[in-house]
Amino acid sequence: MARVGQVLDEGVEQIEFLATAATTGGEMVKCRMRVAAGRPAPPEHSHPKLEERFIVEHGALGYILGTRRLEARSGDVVVVPAGQNHTFWNAGPGELSVVSEVRPALRFEDFVETIHVLIRDGRLQAGGKRPNPFLIAVVAMAYRDEWRLTRLSRAARLLLPALAFLGRRAGYRSRYPLDDERSTANIATTV
Repeated sequence: MARVGQVLDEGVEQIEFLATAATTGGEMVKCRMRVAAGRPAPPEHSHPKLEERFIVEHGALGYILGTRRLEARSGDVVVVPAGQNHTFWNAGPGELSVVSEVRPALRFEDFVETIHVLIRDGRLQAGGKRPNPFLIAVVAMAYRDEWRLTRLSRAARLLLPALAFLGRRAGYRSRYPLDDERSTANIATTV
């Protein structure tokens, strides 16, 4: 479970929890993200039951919202409605700092922590390049209210439950907490 002040650091992106589900009664999760220039953007995704808000502190936030490619600067606020496809990246030459608010909290902090641990430990690449289909299916099915890939084919969407089942049988888990010494030490590396 995330704690206020906890920092997830994967080298080119740091996420600091400013408010958690526990401190807001489930109302929201609030994080400060510091993103180095050149860090790949997450794959296009949506949050089916969550609204996400980005408040740019400094730097340039490039983002896709629906079909539009946009940019926000210091002081700008970007609101992503629930269910809207989007992604974001550092569009400037220096560090980008944004505060992200996600409402309601649901299990968003667990999802963020899991993805961070998997990237940090080399099980996923930042930006979602060449993901292990069994691992990503297990995570995607577990957090389907919090996060969905929006560029999957219909066939891939239909196969997701079966891939998740096979992934769980192969030893992949849906949750990899930061402080869990087993975090990725015991998961399968190939299937």
